[in-house]
Amino acid sequence: MFLNSPDDIEYRDLTTARGEVFRVPIFIERFDDASLTGWQLRYGDWTDYPDARPDHTGAAQALEKAMADMQFRVETLGK
Repeated sequence: MFLNSPDDIEYRDLTTARGEVFRVPIFIERFDDASLTGWQLRYGDWTDYPDARPDHTGAAQALEKAMADMQFRVETLGK
């Protein structure tokens, strides 16, 4: 898939194990298990963005970081 800009990316609604609902790009997955509680960017190199707080309430902040990195990758890698 070749992307010309972040505007070309599809989004979906995703509900976390805590019941929070987020609008998430298709390149980002959510994990709520013992090995990872956070987001994983799957565009270029796969990168984990764990929730910032031990009680897993940092999902929004971690998603913001993943989305910023995704936007950078789309704009610079364009693949």
